[in-house]
Amino acid sequence: YSQMKDHTESYLVEFDIKLTTYERILEKWKSISSPYPSDRQYRTAIFFANEKQEAVARSMAGDMDDVDIEPVTRFYMAEERHQNFLSRL
Repeated sequence: YSQMKDHTESYLVEFDIKLTTYERILEKWKSISSPYPSDRQYRTAIFFANEKQEAVARSMAGDMDDVDIEPVTRFYMAEERHQNFLSRL
């Protein structure tokens, strides 16, 4: 991971569709998000796993500028020191 030059730092969110939906997760994200001007490493992006999620993501992003919407690709875990950041606040 630390040797990668072209990457975007992101969170991996895994969820149980019996408990919540992709749309609810994006609604929460949108309520707390401030889009960040595009730069490869630090940018605002929504990643989707299928066509249904893509439609939800595009609808949810709506008029938000500076939000990239892209298919999920390979995800690399960051070093241990970067894990569970929110639990350390």
